[in-house]
Amino acid sequence: SITRQRMKNLIFLVLLIVAVTANDILEDASLDTVGLLRKYGYNGEYHFVTTSDGYNLGMHRCAGGPVHPPRVGKPVVFLMHGMLSSSADYTLMGPRTSLVYMLSDLGYDVWMGNSRGNRYSNTHIRLNNETQEYWDFSWHEIAVYDLPAMIDYTLAYTGRPKIHYVGHSMGTTVYLVLISELPQYGNKIISSQLLAPAAYMHNVKSPYVIWLATYMYNMQLSLKLMGTYYFAPTNELDGAAAYNDCRDGAPYQEMCTITTFLIAGFNSQEMNRTMLPVIKAHSPAGASTMNMLHYAQIVRSWTFRRYDHESLNYYRYGQLTPPNYRFTGHTAPVSFYHSTNDWMAGPADVEILYSRLTSSQVQLKYLVPQVSFNHMDFVWAINVRSLVYNRMVQDLAKWDASNS
Repeated sequence: SITRQRMKNLIFLVLLIVAVTANDILEDASLDTVGLLRKYGYNGEYHFVTTSDGYNLGMHRCAGGPVHPPRVGKPVVFLMHGMLSSSADYTLMGPRTSLVYMLSDLGYDVWMGNSRGNRYSNTHIRLNNETQEYWDFSWHEIAVYDLPAMIDYTLAYTGRPKIHYVGHSMGTTVYLVLISELPQYGNKIISSQLLAPAAYMHNVKSPYVIWLATYMYNMQLSLKLMGTYYFAPTNELDGAAAYNDCRDGAPYQEMCTITTFLIAGFNSQEMNRTMLPVIKAHSPAGASTMNMLHYAQIVRSWTFRRYDHESLNYYRYGQLTPPNYRFTGHTAPVSFYHSTNDWMAGPADVEILYSRLTSSQVQLKYLVPQVSFNHMDFVWAINVRSLVYNRMVQDLAKWDASNS
């Protein structure tokens, strides 16, 4: 009958859509940042810069797309990723969600940094990346070596006098260290947009971070003796396992969401479960163990300061305790975007950070209206555009107008 045939056609169409989606998920899980940009019709470029201490960093650029093709003179936005992540954070959720596509469609020239030690920035002019010497850095070095090198390269390449800075999680930490240690970089920044600003961590709720601040911190000598200097990036086998375990219909998909929630905070309504294999294939992207230990020290010490080398502090700093980071002398306007259910950078800790900066420095302190919004929702949430990015681009436009 006609009705039966229509039903068969409908079933066939649904199966076809599912098959296409599955193929897209597999492909997106295997593509790098530039590959993702190009797949969806955007201009993706590879760039490389070497820091003053010899680390080779990979940078990615989206110079334009279908709405605004590449052209000279566009305003520039620089995006910096969070802990254990990479530039892929800003691309992997696709053109309808991820920030890089939104900014490109608004006419921005978008640059994405990658910190030393992740999959895109994993070589040195002299050091072997399997040695302890190579991995002897925390996010302090990312702030004072990597960020200046990448920002200066971006300015020189584009010919623009200033850029907007957008950071998430560790991308906010390194910016705050930069303006503490090298406040002159405020003269190169139009505005800084800090998503889930992570500095003071008195009230952290993540069980992983609490474990890190207790057991792992006490095990740091053992980790060195075992040669555990870094966290390796996800490889092809890990990606295949992530697809099998986390794809739609997989029996362990919910476990994949829980592992993320235990770090960031629970928020089921904003988790795009279909994209979990892509997320897991791109993250973790590699990082130094010292990055993690530096955060553990912040949790334990209840202050925001340089890495604690303990018995070597006097040799390193000329004093027994590490110096605190201070924010005097910085002039670029700062905007905070934070959320109630962030287990890494909750409202109480953001308030402490806010109190350390002057009212002339912090131009906006925006609390996401959804009470369940968590730490990773700032880059992966289904509705991140309406909940966060729409407000942020208003801020960008305001500062563009005042600098034109």
